[in-house]
Amino acid sequence: MASSIRSIRGIERSNAYAPIQAVSPYAYYPYRDSEPPLAAHVDMDWDSIYEQAANSAANWLQTAKQVQNDLEQLSWQLSRQFRAGAPIMESIHEIPELLNHLELQYKLHSDDLIPELWESIEQALQHPAVKELGLRRNQEDSTWIVNSIHIQTFEQSNQMKRLLLGSDGIITRLKYALTFADYQKAADLVLPQLTTSLPYAAYYGSMQFYSPLPNVGLIFNRYL
Repeated sequence: MASSIRSIRGIERSNAYAPIQAVSPYAYYPYRDSEPPLAAHVDMDWDSIYEQAANSAANWLQTAKQVQNDLEQLSWQLSRQFRAGAPIMESIHEIPELLNHLELQYKLHSDDLIPELWESIEQALQHPAVKELGLRRNQEDSTWIVNSIHIQTFEQSNQMKRLLLGSDGIITRLKYALTFADYQKAADLVLPQLTTSLPYAAYYGSMQFYSPLPNVGLIFNRYL
């Protein structure tokens, strides 16, 4: 008599249905094969970095305000000398002295400050008075100096008075350039510390939740 019982298939290995694959790492990290290097000083004090940057910004604001006041005093001094027909040579020499002091303070904190602070000064020095005063950098140490002989020829001329004290004179230009920081937020005066913060930013920006097992292949009510 023929049997009605169907033949039973033999048990097959499970890899016939689901090929064996490597298990994903428990904590997935996009840069696992080529992780960005840690910062040079992993034990650095971030508070000290931010404090240093804030002090640099505060120092520049204080220096700029002081130089503005000095330029205002110089303007009044030159006005009196022009009215009295007195020599102005000594007073004009204060301009390169103020520029040298200003540039020194910027260079001391240039690693923390945006370059636009000094670029505004450089732009103000694109003025006709620079040529008339013989204002230039010393070839030996790059400090600012003026040509005394050139000034003596024109020191009491109306042209010199206009170039120095006019509404668009060089002193007015410099005072205006120094107000650049006044229109910025304190945080905008400071350069971001990319060299120290980038590795940490790259790491934390890539963190995400990850299951210890791959989602594909797990059975809930259906295959994912």
